[in-house]
Amino acid sequence: MVSPWITVSVIVFGIIVAVVGVAAYLRLYKKSGWSPVRPQEHIDDPPINVLPSSDQTAAIDSTEDDIK
Repeated sequence: MVSPWITVSVIVFGIIVAVVGVAAYLRLYKKSGWSPVRPQEHIDDPPINVLPSSDQTAAIDSTEDDIK
């Protein structure tokens, strides 16, 4: 059987490692790009139009000559 002081030492060591690991993870999370605390940039920029307007589609439409 293992001495009680060894069991207590291993449990305390595990708790210390867990606390240090969580602290390190939270420090990395706060610095990451996914963090909601990070201020947003370019809020005033208009959204990018990914759909062509009707003027652009008229110029792009294929004709029967293009298919042949």
